[in-house]
Amino acid sequence: MIETVVTTVVPFFMFTLMFGMGLSLTTSDFKRVLIFPKATLIGLFLQLMILPAIGFALAYTFELSAMLAVGLVAIAACPGGSTSNMVVHMGKGDTALSITLTATATAVTLFTLPVWISYTLAFFGGADSAVEMPILRTAAQLSLFTVVPVGLGMFMRKYSPILATKEAIISKVSTLAVIIAFLSAGFMEGERILGGAGLVVIPSLLFVLAAVVLGYTIPRLSGVSKKDSSTIAVETTLKNVLLSLFLATNSLNSMEAAYSTGVLMLVMMPVAAGVMVAFNHSNREKKEIEKISVY
Repeated sequence: MIETVVTTVVPFFMFTLMFGMGLSLTTSDFKRVLIFPKATLIGLFLQLMILPAIGFALAYTFELSAMLAVGLVAIAACPGGSTSNMVVHMGKGDTALSITLTATATAVTLFTLPVWISYTLAFFGGADSAVEMPILRTAAQLSLFTVVPVGLGMFMRKYSPILATKEAIISKVSTLAVIIAFLSAGFMEGERILGGAGLVVIPSLLFVLAAVVLGYTIPRLSGVSKKDSSTIAVETTLKNVLLSLFLATNSLNSMEAAYSTGVLMLVMMPVAAGVMVAFNHSNREKKEIEKISVY
């Protein structure tokens, strides 16, 4: 029953969510890499290289099993999702930069995610590991559920603009459906999942802390504005959980690999929202000081 839920519901709604993302994108979103080269490159480097390495280090430090380790590294190596774009937009951050990072990182992830997962499996599973992650097959699978639906969504946006107005509904329904499916699977598994998830609570929380701190401080130290640094911090913190769940339950066929994602689903949104609240609070204080100085 559990296998049926996660192998049918997750892939279907993963496809529809990425299709919804495509409805919100245009080719100009990818061209913005040239407009925001510094912020974009820093954000991509953090998302695709630094954070997966931190996830790997945490898995090693806490001596996680192969599946728990690969689950933590997988969510760490995932790009931001459409939810991060929404949080940045609502928080008055740099929406264009957020969309650019999400779209570009999603495309690059097609190649980086299988490599990170394959290496983690080999390292933690050892020579006797029965689980393998064929890089080319996984890349093709990711392409089918990311690049294809995003491209289809962009095509439909261009030739059926009215459909683009339904993007928010499609994204929300897709995300909610997967969350319900995952929680249902967890309920059916009961005590085993609760016990397993307990092992990754601390490393997962430490990962979120590292993601938000590095996501903000590294861009700021590199001369990026507070607005763009806050935007990058949201992108590094609020990951595409559906992609991570898809990898765990379909590519790896392991609920155990989804435990870290389950824990992070509870904390990523509040932390990301907190980043934008802090940014807006800082902006208000700055404006008040400027008003006082004028008088």
